[in-house]
Amino acid sequence: MLDTLALEAAPAAGGAAFSEILYAAGIAAAFYAVTGWALVRERTGHRTLLGRASDALGRRVGLPGWAAIPVVVMVPVWLVAAAVYWDVPLHLQKGRDPGPLANPSHYPIFLALLFFNCLGLLVMALAKDPLPRRTLRIAPGWHVPYSSVILTLSGFIAVTGFPLDDLWHRLFGQDVTEWGPTHVLMIGGAVTSIFSVPLMLAEAQQTGARLMSGRLGRWVMASFLSLSIVCSVFLMEFEVGMPQFPATTEFIIFGFVITWTAIGSRLWFGPGGALITFAWWWIMRGYLIGGISLFGDLLTIRSFSALPAVLIIELVALAFGVRRGGKRVLPFVVVSGALAGTVGLSLEFLWSREFMALPQPFDADGLPLYLAVGTLASIGGGLLATWQVRRLVLVAEGSPTPVPLPEMAAGRRWYGLTGLLSFVVLMACFAPPAAGTPADATVHWEDASTGTTECPASAERCLATLTLRLSDPSVVKHAAWFYALAWQGDDGSADVPRDPVADVPGIVRSHLLPTGVPGEYRSEVPLPVYGQWKTMVRLHTLPRTMMTWVLYMPEDSAITSQRGRLIHAADGDTITSHFEPEMLQRERKDDVPAWLFNAGNAVVLLLWVAVLLGYGRCYNRAALGSDSRRRRTTSE
Repeated sequence: MLDTLALEAAPAAGGAAFSEILYAAGIAAAFYAVTGWALVRERTGHRTLLGRASDALGRRVGLPGWAAIPVVVMVPVWLVAAAVYWDVPLHLQKGRDPGPLANPSHYPIFLALLFFNCLGLLVMALAKDPLPRRTLRIAPGWHVPYSSVILTLSGFIAVTGFPLDDLWHRLFGQDVTEWGPTHVLMIGGAVTSIFSVPLMLAEAQQTGARLMSGRLGRWVMASFLSLSIVCSVFLMEFEVGMPQFPATTEFIIFGFVITWTAIGSRLWFGPGGALITFAWWWIMRGYLIGGISLFGDLLTIRSFSALPAVLIIELVALAFGVRRGGKRVLPFVVVSGALAGTVGLSLEFLWSREFMALPQPFDADGLPLYLAVGTLASIGGGLLATWQVRRLVLVAEGSPTPVPLPEMAAGRRWYGLTGLLSFVVLMACFAPPAAGTPADATVHWEDASTGTTECPASAERCLATLTLRLSDPSVVKHAAWFYALAWQGDDGSADVPRDPVADVPGIVRSHLLPTGVPGEYRSEVPLPVYGQWKTMVRLHTLPRTMMTWVLYMPEDSAITSQRGRLIHAADGDTITSHFEPEMLQRERKDDVPAWLFNAGNAVVLLLWVAVLLGYGRCYNRAALGSDSRRRRTTSE
C-alpha cells in the first residue's frame, strides 16, 4: 500500500516557504547594500577598495578600470552559474525540491545572478575617464558606457526572475521545465549578459586600451564573440535526453547560435576565427561534463559536435575572399548559413545517431523539416553577427593609437533586426507543443520482477516489460520520437533501476520495438512501475504534436488537481493519451483562469521585448549616436 506518511511529507508544489523567502531576500540585500555603498562613495568622490582594485587590475591587464573587473570575472561567474546543469538532472532523476533553498545547486545560480546585476551597477559607479566618446548620461557629471547598461539590464531581468518564479508557482503551480517563462527570465538574463562584453571591449579599444592592441586584442574579442555560445544553454533538455518541446526547436536554436557566434568571430578575427568558436564550444562542454561528473550519478550532456558548421564557415569565407570583414559579407553570410543549415545539420544528425541519447536520433523522415528551419535560423544568426560586428567596428574606430580593425562595409541596420526576428518567428511557429487527437492503447505487462504478469499498485518494487498495442497504428506516422520513459525514481536506495545508456539511477529510457503485429510495440528493457517513479510512453509527431500514455504515476498529496492522483495501468487496461505537457508538468494547476495564465505569459514576453530592444538600442547608440561626451560640456 502507499505510504501515507510519505504522502503527507510530499514536497510542496507551489511557492517557497516564507522563511526561505526571507533568507533569499537577506542574501540579496547584502549584495545590494555593498554595491549601493560602493556606488554612493565612488560617485561622491571617495575611492573605495573596489574602485582601487579595479584600477589596479586595469593597469595590469591593459584596460580602463571600469572594464577590467567584468572582462576578467565574467567567464568564472558563468562557470558558477552553470550549476543549472547540476540542477536539471537532479529534478529529472529525483523529482521536485522540498523547497528552493533545499536544492544545493540553487545557491550558486542565485549568487551568480545577483553578481551579474550588481556588477553592472558597479561598472556604472566606476565609470570615470577614460570613457568612450558616446555614453549614457545618468545624472549631471555622471556618464556611463553603454556596455554597462546592457550588463545591468541582463542582471536585472535575471534577478527579477527569482521573485517572479515564486509568484508564478503560487499562481499556476510548478512547471518543471527549463523553458518555463520565469526560468527563461533567469537563465536568459544570465546568458545574454555576454552581449555586454564585446561592446565593453570595443569601448575600451576606443580609449586606447593596451589589451586590445595587435593580435592579442583580436584573440580576446573573437573569444568573447565566440562565448555567445552560452546561449546554447536552452538546448540543455535536448542534451540530457529529456526534451519537453518539439524536435525542430533543437535545430532552430543550434543553427542560430552556432552561425551567429562562428561568423561573428570569423569576421573580426579573420582566417581561423570560426575555429575559435569550435574550441570554446568544447571547452565549455568539457567543463560541464567533467564538473557534473564530480557530483556522482547525474545525467551529463551529449551535444552536437559543432565541427561541420565552423568548417563550412571557414571554407566559404576563403572561397569569397573574406579576410577580416570585407565588402562581400552578405553573400558570405547567406551562403555559409545555407550550407551550415543543410550540409552542416545533416552531418550533425548523423552524429546524433551515435553520440546522443534517446530520444535522439529523431526519425529520419523529419530531416527535410529540421534542415529547412535550421537553415533559416542559421542565415538569421549570420545576419545578427554581421550587424553586431559592424557596430563593434564603429565603436572601436577612432582609437588614439592605431589599431587594425576589420574592414566592414557600411552595415544595414535591418540585418540585426531581421536575424533576430527570423529566430523569434521560427520559435513562435514551431516551439509551442500541440495537443493532437487522443488515441487509445492497450497495455500488457510481462516478466514482472514479482514473478507475475502484472505490476499491482501496491507493489514495493516492480520491473516489467511493456507491450503496447495502439488502436490506430497510423498515430505514430511522422513520429519524431516514440519511446518509453521512466523518471524521477531515485529515492536514494541502493537498488534503484538505472538508465541502460547513461547508467545513472532514477531514469530509464527504452526503445519501443515493433513485434510484427501492426500497431504493437514492446519495450527493449523492463520499466519500473512502483514507488515514486513516473512511467509513460512518449510520442511526438511533426511538427508540434506531443502526447503521452501514462503507465504509472504515484499519488501526490501536494498536487490538488486530478493529475495528482494515483495513475496505474494494469495488465489488459486500455488507456487514452494525454497532452504531454500536462503530465510532464504534473504540478501545474488546472483551475487557473486562462486569461490569468495568458496575462502572466504576456508580462514575461513584454519584459523580454523591452530588454532585447534595450540591448539593440545600446549597441546602436554606442556606434551611431551623437557624441555625448561633447554634449555634456555644453549641458553642465
